[in-house]
Amino acid sequence: MADRRALFLTAPGWIWLTVFFLLPCGVLFAYAFGTTSYTAVNFGTSLKNFGDVLTTPTLQTVVLRSLTTGLAVATLTVLLAFPLAYAITLGPFARHATPILLLVVVSLFSAFIVRIYAWRTILGSSGVVNTFLMQIGLTTEPLDELLYSRFAVVLTLTSVLIPVAVLPLTAALSGVPRSLIEAARNMGTTAPQAFRRVTLPLASGGIGSAFALTFVVGAGDFITPQLVGGPSSQMAGSAISSRFGISFDWPQGAAIAFTLVAGMVAVLVALRLLMRAAGMRDRP
Repeated sequence: MADRRALFLTAPGWIWLTVFFLLPCGVLFAYAFGTTSYTAVNFGTSLKNFGDVLTTPTLQTVVLRSLTTGLAVATLTVLLAFPLAYAITLGPFARHATPILLLVVVSLFSAFIVRIYAWRTILGSSGVVNTFLMQIGLTTEPLDELLYSRFAVVLTLTSVLIPVAVLPLTAALSGVPRSLIEAARNMGTTAPQAFRRVTLPLASGGIGSAFALTFVVGAGDFITPQLVGGPSSQMAGSAISSRFGISFDWPQGAAIAFTLVAGMVAVLVALRLLMRAAGMRDRP
């Protein structure tokens, strides 16, 4: 009876997941083995599209660039978000955790595109950064390298994803008992030692979740490279978008997408194995 009740309660979620996620992913995966003509996409069993992705230098580059950009974004985001999450859970701002978290959540309501365009304004030739550098005499002309570069892509994605990382980190740090930290301090450990031996291992599940979330979004993003990245910083998302929206080569677009997904899975599996080898929890 309990099993039937559980099945009844979870059925709507499974139906929604199947119809709007698993089924479209299955169709897209089938496209990757097909061919295309001027008027239609033909299903097939050929591995040519995957072979092209793995052997074409341009496609190899965009996939690897996506993965490395995702790694850079995830690493920077977690490093910047962790101190904020620590400050509002175990640090000096713990008493004001609720309003600060509310501000973090509200920041997620602002449009993604708006925040990207804000960074275009900041990093542009007449933006705040270049104006400041010229006023203090560090440069005599605007630095074009600030915008339309891989640096701009990583910086923009990192700033946008910090609130996303703060939430799982806050949840993990909230579960760290203060009594354990106090016990460690009473046994003669210093504050850094207590953090390394108690807080960090117990919060490692949240760190892994935050890293995974920001890595997937950073590696799969396509609009940010188009708006703040130059030709040398385009990623797999842009290549996939052009295959589906411009050249009508859906099979190759699907192959690029699933090659990128396979790379993401490999990175996340490696992260999980590293966390286990280090004696850290790989889940919250």
